[in-house]
Amino acid sequence: MLERLEVQNLATLPEATLEPGPGLTVLTGETGTGKSILVGALGLLLGAKADAGLIRPGAEALLVTAWVEGRPYSRRVTPARSVPRIDGEVVTLAELQQALEPHVSLHTQHAALALTRKSRHRRTLDRLVDAGVREAYETAYRRWSELEEELVRLEARVAERERRLDVLRFQLSEIEQAAPRPGELEELEAEARRLGHTDELMRHLGAALDLLAESEENALDRIRAAGKELGQAARLTPELEPLAADLEAAEAALAAVAREAETYAAGLEADPERLEVVQRRIAELQRLERKYGGDLEAVLAFADELRREVAELEGAEDRLEALRAERQAARRRLEEAARALSAAREGAARELGPRVEAELRALGMPRARFAVRVRPLPEPQPHGTDEVGFFFAAGPDLEAAPVEKAASGGELSRIMLALALHTGADAPTVIFDEVDVGIGGEVAVAVAERLARLARERQVIVVTHLAQIAAAAGVHYRVVREGASARLERLEGEARVRELARMLSGSYSETALEHARELLQP
Repeated sequence: MLERLEVQNLATLPEATLEPGPGLTVLTGETGTGKSILVGALGLLLGAKADAGLIRPGAEALLVTAWVEGRPYSRRVTPARSVPRIDGEVVTLAELQQALEPHVSLHTQHAALALTRKSRHRRTLDRLVDAGVREAYETAYRRWSELEEELVRLEARVAERERRLDVLRFQLSEIEQAAPRPGELEELEAEARRLGHTDELMRHLGAALDLLAESEENALDRIRAAGKELGQAARLTPELEPLAADLEAAEAALAAVAREAETYAAGLEADPERLEVVQRRIAELQRLERKYGGDLEAVLAFADELRREVAELEGAEDRLEALRAERQAARRRLEEAARALSAAREGAARELGPRVEAELRALGMPRARFAVRVRPLPEPQPHGTDEVGFFFAAGPDLEAAPVEKAASGGELSRIMLALALHTGADAPTVIFDEVDVGIGGEVAVAVAERLARLARERQVIVVTHLAQIAAAAGVHYRVVREGASARLERLEGEARVRELARMLSGSYSETALEHARELLQP
């Protein structure tokens, strides 16, 4: 519900605050005072064009702010730009409009916004359609859409599958043919170093063996001789026995080193062919590491991932077949739900058209024709498979045309009022400007009665020049012109009686005042 509307520097209004009541609120004033300015202010919040000419002369900018459920929605307009905000945060004009539209339905002398959009026609009609029927369609549509999207993704993958499988299989074959194993590269590199230095190794081993055991004065012979001498000394003094034992152990260790070195040297043999084989293997493994991972463990992990993806792609056909069957079943359910929804809409349309026509006759359009047409759409949409249109002709000799093209501003407002009475308003706050244009007498009373009836369920704000409508309101504001400016004042008590008298007769005669008081009687 609209709690407050504030305007600064809009046209003739330096500033104004409107605090409508929960039921019917009216705005009145003499012709030319600018009663519709406040309605235009709400239009700015709902996306209307911000003409710099709307800025009050001498002011830098105009500002419109509406409070709805405690949240401020505002738009500041300068000659160069406009800045929409919600809760003080800058937003786009479309975001401001989308946020406020569910709360406020505006019907002005220029256009009834709810009737100029096909989507609003459908939503209006759907208020007469069982919610379970709509929800069944929406559920079926969501499921069918999900399957469609999944199928498109999978078909795209299948279309590229063979190319992808070729790549995966080539990579996997390359790794499997090489058959690397963890630690293999380190072993091969060690072997390559040995094979590449055979001559140098043999030279150093030969020199070592010569010094250890083969020369005339080799280390083993000298240690044996020293051991004999130390053994003789140990017989003479027991303290030397540990030293003799250590020297004996050293002799055994040197002898073992000499034997192993001799064995290793005997096994050394220059093998250029083996060296070439090892170097090729090293190069192959290093290439795999560069191509598929930082080390052989990473290469092997990559191979496992390749096997998993190959298995998944090879099974895509089965999933594709199952998905197509699931999608077909979902489409059948969607078509069934669509038929039920279309039938419900067509039934509601047949019922709504005559009701609105009858209401329009009571609202001063005795020759008007109104129809609701439900036409099929080529493809399912989130809201159904129907396009809903309201068609109107002001007289029997005129061909019915889309209501947004065939009806004047005042007619649009009365059509919207008639629809709201039979389908419910499409927002908690409904605003009418010029709903009473060209009417009077009994029709004015009928319009007032219907506005009051709607106001029992919605907050209704009306710009009016008819006393019958103004008298039905719970809150009454008047726009007063003072030179080049205007101001807004809330009327109560005798001030309201005088305004109704002015609206009735253009005077404040006792007869007019008495008539005004009668209108205000419950």
